[in-house]
Amino acid sequence: MTSDWRFKWAFPMLGRMPSTLPWHIAPKLGRDPMRTRQATERFLQERFRSVFPDRLEAEYRQWACAHLDMLAQEQLDSVALHRLGARGGPKIQLAGWEHVECLLSRGQGFILVLNHYDRLLTAPIALALRGLTLHTMTMPIADNLELGAAHRDFLMRKISAYTQITRGQWRTSNQGLRPVHEGLRSGQAWVILADAWRPEFGRMRSHAFLGGQLNLPTGIERLAQSTGAALLHGMTRSVAPDQLEVVIEALPEEPEVALNRVVRRLAEDVAARPWAWWQWGLWDQMWRPTSQGDRLVHH
Repeated sequence: MTSDWRFKWAFPMLGRMPSTLPWHIAPKLGRDPMRTRQATERFLQERFRSVFPDRLEAEYRQWACAHLDMLAQEQLDSVALHRLGARGGPKIQLAGWEHVECLLSRGQGFILVLNHYDRLLTAPIALALRGLTLHTMTMPIADNLELGAAHRDFLMRKISAYTQITRGQWRTSNQGLRPVHEGLRSGQAWVILADAWRPEFGRMRSHAFLGGQLNLPTGIERLAQSTGAALLHGMTRSVAPDQLEVVIEALPEEPEVALNRVVRRLAEDVAARPWAWWQWGLWDQMWRPTSQGDRLVHH
């Protein structure tokens, strides 16, 4: 990926083409070289076969191809973020803005909870286009040794373009959280992914998920509990390559209950559209079969 001409030239050129045609072309170009895509497709088919054993073989192939198409379209999004929701770019239909307005009128800070599902930056961009300033916390990138230099550079450019649109600050989980705490207490809005996962994460909690238990960090609920911030859930659904739907959902006041609802909704969405979830490569680390003791716990 680090030396692939797609990232250096092809996608940036596509992103400058007028109309929404590039988002239809992107899957044909593909995010990765053909050999990598073929290996990913085989891996995904096997993963889908193990998680959804009662489905047809044709569906596993269809889901794997749809996942690769999504990666290519999101890659194009990354080099053309300013075109999302703008004239000549993919259309965004937003529902639930009233929940944001309610919190803004009260001056209450909130966390917009996202998951690695579908074209995930669409929701914060849709809100930013309505005038909301959004701050974002992610996992480390600049000092992530698992990423090659070219990949890190690409992601840093993507973050720079994203923060220009959202007009907020960007922080990583290995930096001090004091600005996040202070910001939420003062009425700021922060974007955090609920299904982010790293092996070094310490505080985790299990959730019922597709016949087993999904282990996720508790950082969002602890932040909300300590700052009094509200929680909103942002969900994106691709209707077509150039048509995106964003739904903002209000969540219960109790942070743990709120995160339980987010993960239940994620499980429903993944069961309905398996191809749209990004985290299949981490499945063996994040998920485990339900034990007898787990069956006594319901989220």
